[in-house]
Amino acid sequence: MYRKAGNWLKRLPIPSLDSFERLFDAGLSTESKLFYFSENRFFRYQPIFGISLFIVTPPDLRRLLFLFCLFIGTTAFSQSVLDLKLDGSEKGKRLDLYLQELEKTHPVRFYFIEDWISNLAVKDGSAGMTLREVLYDLFLGSDINYIEVNPNTIVLVKDPAQALQRNTIINAAVRSQKKIEKMVFGTKANTNPRQKVTFSGIITDSKSRDPLVGASVVASDIQVGGVTNVEGKFELRLPVGSHVINFNYVNFEERVIDLEIYADGSVKIEMEETPTVLDEVVIQDRSAREITTSGIGQTQISMKEVKRAPALLGEVDLIKQIQVLPGVTTVGEAASGFNVRGGGVDQNLILYDGLPVFNSSHVFGFFSSFNSEAIRDVTFYRGGIPAEFGGRVSSVLDIRSKEGSYEKWGASGGIGMISSNLMVNGPIVKDKTSIAVSARTTYSDYLINTIKSNYVNLNKSSVSFYDATAKVTHLFSERTKLTASGYISHDQFRLAGDSTYSWDSKMASVRLDHEFSKSFSGSLMAGYGSYGYEVSDKDPLAGFNLNYKINYPSAKLDFHINREKHKIGFGAQSTYYDFNPGTFSPSSAESNKKFVQMDVQKSLESGLFIADQFDLFKRMHIDAGLRFSVFNSLGPANVNIYAPGGPRETLSLIDTVRYGSGQTVKSFYNWEPRLGLRYELSQDASIKLGYNRVFQYLHLVTNTTAVTPVDIWQPSGPYFKPQMADQVSLGYFRNFKDRKYETFIEGYYKIIENVLDFKDGASLILNPQIETALLQGKARAYGAEFQISKTQGRMVGSISYAYSRSL
Repeated sequence: MYRKAGNWLKRLPIPSLDSFERLFDAGLSTESKLFYFSENRFFRYQPIFGISLFIVTPPDLRRLLFLFCLFIGTTAFSQSVLDLKLDGSEKGKRLDLYLQELEKTHPVRFYFIEDWISNLAVKDGSAGMTLREVLYDLFLGSDINYIEVNPNTIVLVKDPAQALQRNTIINAAVRSQKKIEKMVFGTKANTNPRQKVTFSGIITDSKSRDPLVGASVVASDIQVGGVTNVEGKFELRLPVGSHVINFNYVNFEERVIDLEIYADGSVKIEMEETPTVLDEVVIQDRSAREITTSGIGQTQISMKEVKRAPALLGEVDLIKQIQVLPGVTTVGEAASGFNVRGGGVDQNLILYDGLPVFNSSHVFGFFSSFNSEAIRDVTFYRGGIPAEFGGRVSSVLDIRSKEGSYEKWGASGGIGMISSNLMVNGPIVKDKTSIAVSARTTYSDYLINTIKSNYVNLNKSSVSFYDATAKVTHLFSERTKLTASGYISHDQFRLAGDSTYSWDSKMASVRLDHEFSKSFSGSLMAGYGSYGYEVSDKDPLAGFNLNYKINYPSAKLDFHINREKHKIGFGAQSTYYDFNPGTFSPSSAESNKKFVQMDVQKSLESGLFIADQFDLFKRMHIDAGLRFSVFNSLGPANVNIYAPGGPRETLSLIDTVRYGSGQTVKSFYNWEPRLGLRYELSQDASIKLGYNRVFQYLHLVTNTTAVTPVDIWQPSGPYFKPQMADQVSLGYFRNFKDRKYETFIEGYYKIIENVLDFKDGASLILNPQIETALLQGKARAYGAEFQISKTQGRMVGSISYAYSRSL
């Protein structure tokens, strides 16, 4: 039976205050008594924080509130009718008539005053939307709201201050025994109700004080939200008034704030880790989880989850966890690096505190060169690469190291079968300066000695590695921070009776972060890195030493502007490369080897970038960016000239041109557009489309399937054009059962120009005419990726599948 509140409700007597009080005393617990009534025509809402708020209530609403109180204690476990999806046939129907139809076909009751909604109709474009979203759109900007008493009872009310909506959310938090905090910014006096203000802040781990990257911040009463950036910062534009703010992060306890905001305000939120026991941990793709906030092909990885994942010989390995993501492969279990969407290992940009890493593995790929104890957070881009990154055509792996605690000293570590690690951190000056130091080393030789083999000298072989990091952070103020970090990694492998291989990476950087205002911030990073290897043989008659090294100082300046409708980032970056392609020398006076010195190669890679995130219209979000990259091949250099019209071979060499130090040998100028579109079908589903053009100016030269530490890098120049990749991605993302289950399916198509390959029988090491041994061609790759994840409950996990082809 359909009950028209406009007529039937008016026949009810106006309930007295005694009626309300008896109802609350009889049916509601002390914790739930959030509604009280006083005077003859006033409804007083008194939150549990002791602050009262008065709203003038007409008699009809008094009657309606009484009905609401009658139903507030009921509980239902069925799915709410508000989650019902519309098929489009409802468009143009009067809202009150449509609600009446729903009552006939679904076990639900709607209570409202007919005059309030008689002029409202279901709008075009409602197909695929839920009833909850349709009502939100219709009531947006009006003083009408609705209360979901239970999944079968919906009450429409005039609630200009949205006090009832807020109360419903707060009451649910109270029932869940969540701590609710009260915050007030500004005063209500002389405030324009249509005014919007900025609510910003930073979210950190309460123990380590590390920023939490990708934490969600949602104003639940108006469904406005966002996520924190790499510095743990967030910013929301909110209408003045009262709101309920929910802060969430994986494996951390939720924070709930009852916010009254009438002026710009900033907060520092510390979240506590939730103690959980998990049998298995899955790296969860946040591009599937954050339907409304993340770009396509982007994954945020929690190191807490990585540490709980199964590990080879007890050694936690970040790179191995990257390899389990859909679209990421490797050529073998012991191979170095990874391949993304048909690309090569050299086409992945790995950054550690902003500096490139040329070798990410220990022991020829068995273990990652990154100590998990020292890593704060990781972001992996395989589709929508932001404009601030460039130089690799397949993916970006951005790794940020931990900062030390500003309050107390602490240590963590572990002892494994082949290695041990230790992390120590604490304050140098409390609340001002902190330090974090980590170290890891191996004692794997004993394992080699236990292996039975026909090779009699195996027990005389050795494998060793170590790595160490250090980070010092100083807070000049709440707005200015200076960070200095360092990283070193070393490997050595010797097979008895054969050569000894060793390689190492060294990096150091300084970063200054400053917040000029609440909406404008910037950072400056300067660093220096080096990578090199050495192969040696101590044979008395044929002994030799082969050395190879890359030095690369780098600097980056970037700024961020956060406005109500635009989030703009822009900046510049430059890296200078100094290549020593090889020095070959005899290891002793008796050795018959000859000295060979390859000509050094110098290059400068620079880029300017700008990006903007904005809403084209309500459901269409745009993430657009543009990068202008410049690459200069510099002297001193000798450039060989070959006979025109023929192949590049030693016999066709006709001349050599000499370039002096600092002279420009060859320059490349390229535009790199980036575009991401997201259309929200509903609060739990979206379609995303992305396009990237990326240029890569460094090429890995190798003639083996698996990359080894003794391969060489070749910069672009007169003979080698930069690689250029165009990639288009399209994905559908869907969450089920309040994000208990998350799914996505994503397809891509990628074309890469100027891919480097070698000729049959080519000699690559110490070849002064390397251009005669290499060719450039075109590659194509396409495929589809699918993943379904269960993220809540005692058992969590995911199933993923990827189909890909490379041509």
